[in-house]
Amino acid sequence: MRLSGILLVVIFVCLTLRCGGDQDSSATERAAERKVDQSLNGSATAEMTERSGDAPATKIIVTSEDPSLPDGCSPRRAARLVSDFVGAFNQGDGAALSRIFFISEGPSPPDFSDASIYPWSWYSVSEIGNGGRIEAGFTTYDQRDLLRYFARRHDRGERLRLLKVGLTGPGMLGERGNVGFVFVLTRKADDLEAGMGGPDGVVVGKGAMNCSSRRIFAWSMDMRRGETRDSRAAARWLCSNPPGWNPGDAVIACA
Repeated sequence: MRLSGILLVVIFVCLTLRCGGDQDSSATERAAERKVDQSLNGSATAEMTERSGDAPATKIIVTSEDPSLPDGCSPRRAARLVSDFVGAFNQGDGAALSRIFFISEGPSPPDFSDASIYPWSWYSVSEIGNGGRIEAGFTTYDQRDLLRYFARRHDRGERLRLLKVGLTGPGMLGERGNVGFVFVLTRKADDLEAGMGGPDGVVVGKGAMNCSSRRIFAWSMDMRRGETRDSRAAARWLCSNPPGWNPGDAVIACA
């Protein structure tokens, strides 16, 4: 067979079998989109449901209370919500993430402030280098984009460990049921630069939740190059440490 004939056969076979890297890439993208659609529609795969059911509850220790906080946002309940979000992130449970984290894409739901949450509804991550310059990061105001990001980060081995959650008070956006919070956690991933966030990958952040709907609607966190403290030392500023507490033993909550 002549060379031209061989090439025609190879081309035909490749067209039939869809040879090349685009097949895997397209299949991966389609699979990711299906997961996002399932998450947004509130349906979870059996694998997600099984993982969520098997996940042990995180122990929470409350070191201070604030009776002025609205119902649904005691330090324990707020820390539980943040802990549930971290757990769903680590498990790659898109359905749970969609339920827990809400990004406004239009008029606010009736149980939020009368004014639109946008642009106060977002998710952002920053990796900060020397001199305070952001070297890498991610920011979105779109729910579908956020769920795709969560799936990508899970595939890259990113895992979070929540250490402490502190409430900053109600009244965000003029609505008493919106409460702000700050947190400290650790972050690990296959593609994170060594040394970012110090020896334990410490992250500091802030967010906001609605106490009636039990949903988080804002989240910002950053980790810094040049951090030298371990996670226990880096979290010392937030909430008091119970006697004998070490990171990973329990989540500390305070107000």
